[in-house]
Amino acid sequence: MLPEYFAIVGALIASIGGFVYLYETICGKVQPNRVTWLLWFLLPTIILVAQRVQGVGAVSWVTFVAGLTPLLIFIASFFNKKAYWKTVSLDYVCMAIAFVGIALWAATKNPNLAILFSIAADFAAGFPTLKKSYTHPESESWRAYAISATGFVVSILAIHTWTFANYGFVVYLALMEGLLAALAFRGRNRKPVE
Repeated sequence: MLPEYFAIVGALIASIGGFVYLYETICGKVQPNRVTWLLWFLLPTIILVAQRVQGVGAVSWVTFVAGLTPLLIFIASFFNKKAYWKTVSLDYVCMAIAFVGIALWAATKNPNLAILFSIAADFAAGFPTLKKSYTHPESESWRAYAISATGFVVSILAIHTWTFANYGFVVYLALMEGLLAALAFRGRNRKPVE
């Protein structure tokens, strides 16, 4: 087990992955799904509030970082036409499911249920990008996801109090980023979709 401040080190490493993806978005090397990235900003913000209510300390910085870089990526996707991925009906279905998760969070007074519903909503928001990573791996950045997954794993190793509020979201993030990295890795030698 690492010292607790390594949760912040992990968050910084994860943010490097986010900034790699941001750079590749600005350059038009990746085509982020805007629905996913907008929701990936909103949902960690909800989880951050639920964590802070429960007194989560350093690990909550991981959640903050998980929400900040998606906001920047969402905004950057409007500045380069090569960084646009066409939104399809599945994206809107996943968005609706994500909003149901948010509504369920709002309906409960239990912070752990709020985190659980937010994780489910986050997965629904990320499903279009998971699908895109599988069908068009060249449109994603395996390096960015791998760096972020590494940061989240470091944060997990710094958890001292194993409550769902402390580990739930960061474990989910490590798994999601690792899966995205593995799927996108398959397209590393292909040219990006035009």
